[in-house]
Amino acid sequence: MSFIEKIERMKRIHQLICEEKTGSPVAFAKKMLLSRSQLYNELEIIKGFDAPLKYCKKRESFYYETSFELIVHYSLSIIKDEERKEIFGG
Repeated sequence: MSFIEKIERMKRIHQLICEEKTGSPVAFAKKMLLSRSQLYNELEIIKGFDAPLKYCKKRESFYYETSFELIVHYSLSIIKDEERKEIFGG
């Protein structure tokens, strides 16, 4: 999986948590095409950003206890061979 795909997956997980539409951990993992343990690894990454992530058994959904935003910016530039030689001194 590419870096961009991982970022997009993280954004989708965040979106579903914000909307409180995750379902149970098993359903959420299935929705994200992950195993349950892989899902929990992704959730640990989000918690690593100090996300106030909780799970409600009654609603069967993950949610943020307080407001939390996950904003990711990235850019990708293609470098031609000539430019790469200048950068690396070749």
